Amino acid sequence: MASLSLPRVLQLKKNSLDAEREQFEKFQTLAIQKAVNSIETPVKEKHVRSTIIGTFQEQSAATYWMVAIRQPLQDNRIVAWKFCHVTHKLLREGHPACLDDSQRHIPMIENLGKLWMHLREGYGRLIHLYCILLMSKLKFHARNPRFPGNLQLTTEELDSITENDVNIYFQLCVELFDYMDDILNLQAAGKLLFIH
Repeated sequence: MASLSLPRVLQLKKNSLDAEREQFEKFQTLAIQKAVNSIETPVKEKHVRSTIIGTFQEQSAATYWMVAIRQPLQDNRIVAWKFCHVTHKLLREGHPACLDDSQRHIPMIENLGKLWMHLREGYGRLIHLYCILLMSKLKFHARNPRFPGNLQLTTEELDSITENDVNIYFQLCVELFDYMDDILNLQAAGKLLFIH
């Protein structure tokens, strides 16, 4: 008995969910590539906003990382700087799952920072410091998963996280001051770059 098989045309036809996913990925890829480009101008907020909205649509940062790691981060200082900037905005304002999805990219961020550290002037130092900041943020959120990316909590939420224990409050303060030091180091290096 001959087996019945569907015609090839029917097998290749995509359903509406596949087509919608493909359209979403194309749109996200374009937005990320426009945000993380090699032109020495500020990142356009509309591209960052599209990227952030995309994380809420897919409830993940998977598409962002899929596209971002394919950019010439090690070859172009502007691309590397914009990658750090967009990644930071995504961690702060993107879907909460962005923090978890980004954890596995810490070694890549660390290696990027080490690579650009050797260019001691201009963007090299800034990229290195920004990578340190991104790693600090990701490690802070790994240790404190109940903190949102923007670090904004109500008093009740903070009390719940710390269980009203002074020791936990103290440890949290130390971690936040370390994180703030990384922010201030990046800011100070940026000011020095533009003074000279």
